[in-house]
Amino acid sequence: MNFVGCLSLFSSILFYDPFFLKDYSIDFLSDRKANLTLNKDSYILLSEVPVSKRLSLSFIPALKTNFVRSKGSCYINNYLELEFNGGVKVDSFELAASVDFFNFSEPLRVPYYSPLSDNQYNQYSFDIQPIIGKTSILDINIRNAYIKYKSNNFDLLVGRSEVRIGEGMLFSGISYPIDHIYNLNFRFKNFHLTSAFAAVPDTFLTRTLAYQAVEWKPVPSLTFTVYEAVSHSQEDYFKYFNPLSLYYERQRRSSSNSDNLLGGFAIKWNFLNKYSAFLDFLNDDVVIFQGNTSKYGILAGFESALSSNSLIRFHAVAIPRFTYTHVSDTNAWHTLGVPFGYPRGSDLLDFYLTYTLFLEGNDGIIFRIAQLNKGDGTLTEHYEGSGFPGNMPYPTGRVLRELFIMGGIQRRFLYSGVFADLQYRSKNHLYGFFLFIRSRLFSLKF
Repeated sequence: MNFVGCLSLFSSILFYDPFFLKDYSIDFLSDRKANLTLNKDSYILLSEVPVSKRLSLSFIPALKTNFVRSKGSCYINNYLELEFNGGVKVDSFELAASVDFFNFSEPLRVPYYSPLSDNQYNQYSFDIQPIIGKTSILDINIRNAYIKYKSNNFDLLVGRSEVRIGEGMLFSGISYPIDHIYNLNFRFKNFHLTSAFAAVPDTFLTRTLAYQAVEWKPVPSLTFTVYEAVSHSQEDYFKYFNPLSLYYERQRRSSSNSDNLLGGFAIKWNFLNKYSAFLDFLNDDVVIFQGNTSKYGILAGFESALSSNSLIRFHAVAIPRFTYTHVSDTNAWHTLGVPFGYPRGSDLLDFYLTYTLFLEGNDGIIFRIAQLNKGDGTLTEHYEGSGFPGNMPYPTGRVLRELFIMGGIQRRFLYSGVFADLQYRSKNHLYGFFLFIRSRLFSLKF
């Protein structure tokens, strides 16, 4: 999954850890460290495919294997991915696509919020027919498919792409891709403005998303971003089409108030060329003066470059129950069970500590420990007090507490390591090792 921001194109790095897809990869942590000294942070990121004036095609196969032992039994989960990227730049236009053919075997099935869950493969198909052959040898996922116009400080993207805003509380960048009817970006002086209107795959055929954000860097070391977004599924399809309107005003003035409105801000401050502090605050169902209680989520932490080739990162995430949910599951902040925001959903309190030692190139060694606390709240449950459904269960108070520990080493195209997922007051501990191989097999230009 490739992302572009103030830095140049992330042409071949992975944004999230290939094994633990709830936190960053060694590659992206390397860029985070560079931003401490270069002050080139951006909180508005959009996945793109690197293109040039020559038509290009690349092939990147990947294989991930998790060896897991649980309750005396051994499981081997395998994930195969065949990624094709292609594109070309013609004058001010870019045409690009990235297509993944994949297959996987999961004898050990885990919920989406589990440390071992790979939400990239939680794909849902309304058509059970196989893509290739008479059996489901390979499935397909088109991550990017767009046309982009770019001129100086303005660009317009139409098509499919993934988006990340802030520290990932609104959009984490690891959900279903979004089909943008438009994505507008303006950059001038110390400001970056983005506004978008998009469709998403869902059981509700008229569902749309709209989001906009303003990023301001008053000084190079300080990044401040405010954002808002809304999920809409009524017959008034173009209700939030206006790229310059305020969604809050649009929602409150309409006859139907079933839209799910979210807003918030993210801030990151780099100081002394080796430290940074960051905060992402999300407010769900924004209430300013009176009405129902606002729902919220907070992600906060710090990073420190302990040496010229290392980075330590700590962050905590607190998201109460019913955040991301709505009066019905129609406009809850997910699509087909995969969260748009924080990958573990809501009703949780998580703590992460990561140490990364960077070696030559993109090589590195990583140690991570996470204390994960998850209640029984779901993304599809109706907002408390909505009255829907009438038999909605009340919170049980049960909390799944896990201590997740992992260590890995990345050398060129190989990433491997060991892990332990220890559940408190339970004998259902998981431990084992993982192996991830990913390499650009060929790249052609015409």
